[in-house]
Amino acid sequence: MRILVTGASGFLGRSLLSLKGEGEAEWIGCGRGSSVSLDGIEYHQVDLESRASVLQLLETLKPDWVINTAALTNVDQCEVDRRQARRANLEIVEHLVEGCRRTGTGLVQISTDYVFDGTEGPYSEEDPPRPLSYYGQLKLESEKRVLESGCRGIVVRTLWLYGYVPEARPNFVTRSLEGLYRGERLRIFDDQWGNPTYVHDLARTLFALCRRGSRGLFHMGGATFMTRYELVLELSRFFGLDTRRIEPISTQSAGLKAMRPLRSGLRTQAIEAELGRKPLSFIEGLEQMVKDDHFRRDFPHLLQV
Repeated sequence: MRILVTGASGFLGRSLLSLKGEGEAEWIGCGRGSSVSLDGIEYHQVDLESRASVLQLLETLKPDWVINTAALTNVDQCEVDRRQARRANLEIVEHLVEGCRRTGTGLVQISTDYVFDGTEGPYSEEDPPRPLSYYGQLKLESEKRVLESGCRGIVVRTLWLYGYVPEARPNFVTRSLEGLYRGERLRIFDDQWGNPTYVHDLARTLFALCRRGSRGLFHMGGATFMTRYELVLELSRFFGLDTRRIEPISTQSAGLKAMRPLRSGLRTQAIEAELGRKPLSFIEGLEQMVKDDHFRRDFPHLLQV
């Protein structure tokens, strides 16, 4: 099985490509960058905003599946630069849908809990979406493009990705860890609820869906439902760091450009039934993270606290 990962240099993209060697699959990466260090992975530079370039790439590589991790995920930036947000979060998906339909390729689209309004979470796949932000609107539209396209389509909504992937941008957990270690005062939202998702757990789940030949809409989140404030408290306790400089604040006090779904979260019963396993809890994800050779190499100071 050949799997092409778009957004190969990103957090989830790199996590997926690190599965090389697990199972019988050939992994290929693509993205905008001309040179990306991906540890022996075949890589192709491509402008996904070009319909012709996408179609040419798929016709040349003939993958069995495309997993699309390319997106503009800065929610506030999407609110301000709506043209770029639409190109990155919807038009790219439309190009992939057309290319996958023409070549008979399966398409996995990554979506988000931001398709919900955050009043009654955690949500199941049957709950009606009601996005509050332009980012959420675009992701919901992209879901419809995939699920109504007639191609072998999978949409996986997820949230609050954490973990450590070398050369990827820091995420909420790694940023918080470094701040805690340096003794910084952290102001953390105590009214945003969700279930943090260990990035490698998500990557293996996406791979399993491809191997199974699944179709349709699934939710994937971690097994622990908590606020961001509770997350950072749990994180500090796990690493033996001082919790006294963690300050709870409300989302409204931050003056953010885009509205957030506050009581969010995703129910995972459907994907558990599909794959026969449960997602990792937050602590289980941290336990896996600290065992990872890359984390131990790059964060020795956190292991000695």
